[in-house]
Amino acid sequence: MASTLHLVGGGPGTVLALRRHYKAAIAGLGKKPPLVAYVGTATDDNRGFFAMIRGALSATTARMVLVRIASARASMADARKLLDECDMVFVSGGDVERGVQVLNDRDMAQPLRALARRGRPMFGISAGSIMLAREWVRFPGDDDARAEIFPCLGIAPVHVDAHSEDDGWSELRVLVRLLHERGDRETVGYGLTRKGGLRVELDGGQRLTPFGTPLPRIVVMRGRVMEGKALPLPG
Repeated sequence: MASTLHLVGGGPGTVLALRRHYKAAIAGLGKKPPLVAYVGTATDDNRGFFAMIRGALSATTARMVLVRIASARASMADARKLLDECDMVFVSGGDVERGVQVLNDRDMAQPLRALARRGRPMFGISAGSIMLAREWVRFPGDDDARAEIFPCLGIAPVHVDAHSEDDGWSELRVLVRLLHERGDRETVGYGLTRKGGLRVELDGGQRLTPFGTPLPRIVVMRGRVMEGKALPLPG
């Protein structure tokens, strides 16, 4: 069954763009009022952060509900029930590695993947977008020379970074270099800008459509990691 993923860059000062992209995703659900399940493991289900995001998006008709996962007292049966009932999953920002670790520790990564395979739309912002993608990179001791790849949810079969245009997508460049050194055939990373994002449609293959802004691409050419030609906006 086809699934649509909305990967948004987000970041400071981007509320209006986030609201516009979220409203477009909600409109595509064709249901009023839709139920949106908020996954906030990247901030350990921080309720203040959830309230801030929900408040920023309150202009829509959607009802957003926190899926409690991170707490040791949280019921995974209740979490899975809410995810099964929702019309769209919203994966919020924070710390990518922490967010993925919590999902794995609480045995919630596979239910999310299964939802996507059944066609459930998903919406990621910032670290949440990276979590939905294939892999990300960690820097032990903040040392680029020791950088290593770790797996994310892999629901979106792409590699992305979010709102890092000011530093030229430095971490994404490291990831692409490591993919190239590993021998991957597909060594491209996509930059989700502060006001833009990427729609990934999975229907047996994958269709990538930028929205908001053109989509920067980090590629390997003649053995060098560099910025390639951006994916243009449709039309």
